[in-house]
Amino acid sequence: MPAPLPLRRLATGLVRRALVGAGQRWQFDPPPPGWAPPRLERTSLYLHVPFCRHACPYCPYTKIRFDETLVGGFTVAALAEVDWWAETAGGCDITSVYIGGGTPTLALDSVAAVIDRVRSRFRLTGSIAIETNPADVDAATVTRLRNMGVALVSLGVQSFHETHLKVIGRTYPPAAAEAALGRLASAGFASVNADLMFALPGQTVGELLADLDRAADCGADQITTYPLFTFPYTPVGRYLRLRDVRLPNLRARRRQYRAICGWSARRGFDRVSVWGFKKGSAPRYSSVTRAGYIGIGPGAGSHLPGGFAFNSFDYGSWSRTALSGGPTVALWMPFSPELSGWWWLYWRLYDTRIPLDQLGGTLGRDASRVRSWLRAGELAGLASQRDGTMTLTDAGAFWLHLAQNYFALDYVNTLWTAARREPWPAAVSL
Repeated sequence: MPAPLPLRRLATGLVRRALVGAGQRWQFDPPPPGWAPPRLERTSLYLHVPFCRHACPYCPYTKIRFDETLVGGFTVAALAEVDWWAETAGGCDITSVYIGGGTPTLALDSVAAVIDRVRSRFRLTGSIAIETNPADVDAATVTRLRNMGVALVSLGVQSFHETHLKVIGRTYPPAAAEAALGRLASAGFASVNADLMFALPGQTVGELLADLDRAADCGADQITTYPLFTFPYTPVGRYLRLRDVRLPNLRARRRQYRAICGWSARRGFDRVSVWGFKKGSAPRYSSVTRAGYIGIGPGAGSHLPGGFAFNSFDYGSWSRTALSGGPTVALWMPFSPELSGWWWLYWRLYDTRIPLDQLGGTLGRDASRVRSWLRAGELAGLASQRDGTMTLTDAGAFWLHLAQNYFALDYVNTLWTAARREPWPAAVSL
């Protein structure tokens, strides 16, 4: 069982003060009057398409029930937001585009229009990645994705067992997921990822291994596995009214994570993140590990030099503000130089690979402390060093995933709960 919330807050507060110092203010506030992002030379872009046919009870992201009459308005607002970023941050290089939701494939005309606008207002130099849903992947969808220039695709399978799909609110039959994955895998995309959940209520190791086999046999060259996060035990979970689902205990999660690692080694998949395993030379599919990005859409985040911003989570507030030509950013937290360094390290740990030669330039005087901790982790069997890179072992990756679940996601819950409650929150303390 996780530690009680007040105890976790006290522990994380002490840790972050020890790491970053007292100068970092751990609070999101409305951006100051006249706020604008810095001019950028290069960044990535995230497009959040909020439409869903069904609200999966475990999903905490900003979403609204799909209605075709809303898509046109969303498109116009998203285009206006792209224009605002181009005018304020500059027509910089966009090194990757990630399209998530929601279910982006419900609004592909809108997605195509936004990508065209990005190409016209910025210099799109990198690949385009998109999330898909088994119920929406047919031959026409695949053709449209290819024509839009999409290179990397992720399919939200979650499970090939109907019993587990029902528990998490997914309504498609397993055969639909198999057909969709096979269709994507044969379409010539650079990478096809399958999302699978593990340690679901009542799920056995045998069922998990069968899911992994089916994903690989259907042609997925990357598989991202993750457990049911702790949102059901938080205000976000109560908001979503998730019932009859319990967070798996530590023993079950560890047993199944070990099974995933063993399966990956047998099937020739290499770990590329705490959650992800990739086979062969296909480019890695990742939704989060970008050095910086600007966010388009309701609830989208932007990681900018000097801080992190979030758009209003309320669809109507976001849309009206975008159409008025104003910034849709509702919350902003400046980063101290120390926090920027630790933020970089957090994502390198998420990647499970830490380039040791970059510690000094990124963490400054904190680098020696980090090297000592990494050496201790190596002695404890949590990491191994080779060719200047410290790589997490299976045990190290598991304990990192556990820490992320119990601590980092608690920050996400706090922020998103407040942002869901008020379109323009006065302040959110972490």
